[in-house]
Amino acid sequence: MSVTPDVSIIIVSFNSLGYLKECLASISRQEGVTFETIVIDNGSRDSTVEFLSAQSCKSIISPKNLGFGAAVNRGAEIASGEYLLVLNPDTVLPKDCLSQLCAYADHLGDFGLLSPSFVHPDGRIQPSARNYPSRIRFLISRGSPLFKLGISGDKDAGYLIPEGNDPIRVPAVSATALFIKRGLFRGIGGFDSRYFMYLEDLDLCRRLREMKLTIWLLPSIKVIHNWGQSSKTRPYFALFHHHLSVLKYFRKYHASQWLHNSLLAIALGCGILISSALVMFRGRRQN
Repeated sequence: MSVTPDVSIIIVSFNSLGYLKECLASISRQEGVTFETIVIDNGSRDSTVEFLSAQSCKSIISPKNLGFGAAVNRGAEIASGEYLLVLNPDTVLPKDCLSQLCAYADHLGDFGLLSPSFVHPDGRIQPSARNYPSRIRFLISRGSPLFKLGISGDKDAGYLIPEGNDPIRVPAVSATALFIKRGLFRGIGGFDSRYFMYLEDLDLCRRLREMKLTIWLLPSIKVIHNWGQSSKTRPYFALFHHHLSVLKYFRKYHASQWLHNSLLAIALGCGILISSALVMFRGRRQN
């Protein structure tokens, strides 16, 4: 007789085998809860598929890149845990991560999302919770030329830096590690797969808050996140989809503001060109 796990961990992997191995190793060390791991490979060209064939975790092998949100939704379809943990492959969990998340979830009862906090491998805090961004804030956010040049920072883009270790309610959190009830995630249709990558987390948080459900950041749970490593393998691809997702977000929630959205589209187009030029310039300098 099969036992329903407490948590189903869903990981979407794309050409990230080295980080995925370290992530899975940290999952194997989790204590105090039962869990299953589901890895969706999104058309990797490295040896991820061969590696997964020798692992005990569940896997879904897609011959093409479905996009992040669509891949997570496929994983959620076969998940059986009470909770889902959507997790990036470039993360390393502390051994009590799952047990702490479950304890907070059981204590809160009725909530929308929980997220641990994130740190760089050297221990520096990595802001992940944020306010809902305006168009202006998006134009100075992490994907923008101004951010890449160091002119704007995390606070300018609306990111929140917690003080202390007490849980705090926030407007939105990153999909780097999202903890949610499986029934709730599936009940609201999962991620909006129209976002190929980026902003599906902000969209999900917004829909949950419209349902009067809370979003929580848990600063006491610190997950190591090798931020930006996946996007470095295809920087132009990532830039394009980040900017496109910004436009999709505002067209979805502010469809009547066609003039503002048109101006935003022009600004984002310029942003893609400038950011791409910066990537090319830095690549040549490193070579």
